Amino acid sequence: MTIFEQIQDLWVRWAQAFDEGIAQLPGIGQWVQPKWIILIADRDGSFSRVDGPEAGGVLAPDHIRKLGRQNHICLRLGKGLGQRRDILLPQAASHDPASAIRLSLEQYFPFPAKETAFAIHGAAQPSGPHHSQFRVSFARHSVITQCKERLQALGVNPKAIDALGEHADESVNADLQRGTNMADGKSASFVLAALCTLLLVFGGLVSLWSNLSLAPAMTDARAANLPTITADQALRQKQAKTTAPSVLRLWQAATQSLPDNAYAEYLLYEKGRLRIAGKAKDAASLVSAIEAQFLFEGTTFASASLKEDNGEESFDLVTNVLEAAQP
Repeated sequence: MTIFEQIQDLWVRWAQAFDEGIAQLPGIGQWVQPKWIILIADRDGSFSRVDGPEAGGVLAPDHIRKLGRQNHICLRLGKGLGQRRDILLPQAASHDPASAIRLSLEQYFPFPAKETAFAIHGAAQPSGPHHSQFRVSFARHSVITQCKERLQALGVNPKAIDALGEHADESVNADLQRGTNMADGKSASFVLAALCTLLLVFGGLVSLWSNLSLAPAMTDARAANLPTITADQALRQKQAKTTAPSVLRLWQAATQSLPDNAYAEYLLYEKGRLRIAGKAKDAASLVSAIEAQFLFEGTTFASASLKEDNGEESFDLVTNVLEAAQP
């Protein structure tokens, strides 16, 4: 059995068990499971009703004809006409118990295979780790046909036919006419699945609506809160970019301003100020040398100069960088 078949079998078994459990609940069970009128066929050709004022007694033909307009009539074969029994099957056959039973009809039923009709009631009941138990109605095809024709002659066409079990009023959940489970009425598992599907679709539609409607509105709200850049501000920003000296130009101007006996080890440009650090023979003369470049003014020492053993002096200068016109 493939994975898909296993999932399908698991869903079918769960749905049957869920529907049967919901059907037993007071109130909601009557909405999920239809109200059946059960007529029991006896060997003498008479019919009796399970419930109602005439329960237990033989029904007169006129009473039976009044039931002709009812939609949910179940013909239940009485003693000597049909039987119920429990059949134990391996767990591997539980996904298709009808086929497994059909392969060994003479093993499970006392009639010839061609004369046997059977139908499984409800879901399987676990019986140990490797087996499942199924409740089955069975009867001869000829008996089913005779009882059905007698009832039809009185104007009643049964919607389901099964066999009498331990209790006459047991639920109607099998049909010997079709040999299948009787899944009439509203399926609680189907209603639950449909409700979940509707909720998912509704959630998807709400998400789509929010993306199409709310997202643009939120974008507009964010844009409204951002500072507006006017044409004058944009022009000033552009002029600031074009008039600000490039890093390469600052580097060239700073290194060219230093005499041959001086060199820079460190340059940092930040917020219109250039810091130059290095070594020179005469650090005091660097101030005038740097300001000889038209880009710099207000040059001062950031720290005192120190003379080293080799005769060089360390310097750490800070100068203001002027805004130069774009060439």
